Amino acid sequence: MNTLPRGVTYARARLYLGISGVGSAVLLAAALLYFRIPSQGLSLSTAHPVPAALFRVGLIFAFAQVAFLMFDLIGGAWLVRRREWASTWLARWLRGVAVQWAVWMLSSAALMLAARAGGSAAAVAVFVVVQLLLAAGRGRMSRVIANLPVVPTPERIARAATQAGLDVSRVQVVESPDESFVGGWSGLTARTLVVPARWAQLPDAALTAMLRRRHIISTSGAHLRGVFGAIGWNTIGFAVALLLTDVSPATAGGVITLAAAMTLWAFVGVLLLPTPSRAAVYAIDAAATASTDITSMTAGIEQLDKWQDDEPVRRAGVETVFHPVPGRRGRITRLVANAGAVKPWHAHHLARHALWLSWGACTPLSRAVHCNVGRTALWAMLPGD
Repeated sequence: MNTLPRGVTYARARLYLGISGVGSAVLLAAALLYFRIPSQGLSLSTAHPVPAALFRVGLIFAFAQVAFLMFDLIGGAWLVRRREWASTWLARWLRGVAVQWAVWMLSSAALMLAARAGGSAAAVAVFVVVQLLLAAGRGRMSRVIANLPVVPTPERIARAATQAGLDVSRVQVVESPDESFVGGWSGLTARTLVVPARWAQLPDAALTAMLRRRHIISTSGAHLRGVFGAIGWNTIGFAVALLLTDVSPATAGGVITLAAAMTLWAFVGVLLLPTPSRAAVYAIDAAATASTDITSMTAGIEQLDKWQDDEPVRRAGVETVFHPVPGRRGRITRLVANAGAVKPWHAHHLARHALWLSWGACTPLSRAVHCNVGRTALWAMLPGD
């Protein structure tokens, strides 16, 4: 039963929810920085023992998870197409926030120890390493966060993967209860391709076309550029935050201050990075069309969008700001075969990778956006093309 107000689509309702969640996180982060709350309520002295400092940081991180419960509840248990039992959703949510809390704590401990031993330069270096680890283990982390089981590769997917030019041994089929889960490449160099088991429902030609797109994302270097572009973006923000806040993650107050500053930087990325991300999607579509056909590409694009936002047309302003993946009608309209469309500047999922890797900076924005708020299966591998 549709319980949305008249005239409000599913996609638009989730967009409003994402704007509210992201806006709340940004306003809170801005208030923490403007009123210097971390420096007033937490120690900025390195004489404070690391265990005691981490204990205080852990309490704040736990409070942040609970404070965001309302947005997660609406986005994960109510504003979805397939509602689960409340107890099932709550169990998934508790597992997801527990994993995120653990990642934040491990990152905080590493940054704190590095900053005490080698200053800000060491902290930046550790932040880069943390992002590399998150990128390398994205597929595994998606399974850990949401408890997604790996299943035997269906014959149809194996056959389509071979036709698409993929090595079937690199394909990992995952069962996800969330129909918006699209998987993707895991690893710094597109090591493992995570494919949703639901894709076996696609027509043969459409399935082959979508897997061909994934093959091109790997061989063209678009995945690699997306990962390292995101690492570069986040690292620049981390260095700028250290300079502007004049704090160090060597202390509890410094960790929380930097988390707030990186939340603001992630928000800037949410606004700016969708534009180059959309350009990469269009280029990959064109390259895939050159080795498949427009009919198969159209069928695949339409079905994947129906499993996600199901929003054929968007206003230009809305898409420019909020959507790193173009609307399906815009993509289909621009389907022109061009084998050389993917250029050295095209970085696939730049915006998506930047959000996932920002877990290393302890910012909640990565799971507050409209496409994945409250949906743990989409926290590491966000919805996409």
